[in-house]
Amino acid sequence: MAGKFELVAAEKGGVRIRLLNGAGNILAESGVYRDSAAAASGVTEIREHAATAHIADHSKAPRE
Repeated sequence: MAGKFELVAAEKGGVRIRLLNGAGNILAESGVYRDSAAAASGVTEIREHAATAHIADHSKAPRE
């Protein structure tokens, strides 16, 4: 089953985008958008950038 984007109400107002996998698990959640229209535009931008995005691994602690 394909994943999906969900638009959900943010706790203190506005809307967040959630990316779910096919099993319904949350893979990512966005910051807060002012409304559903802005969040929908955010989904479009995510789709455009995700297709060509590179992975930048910042998970390793810097050496002292």
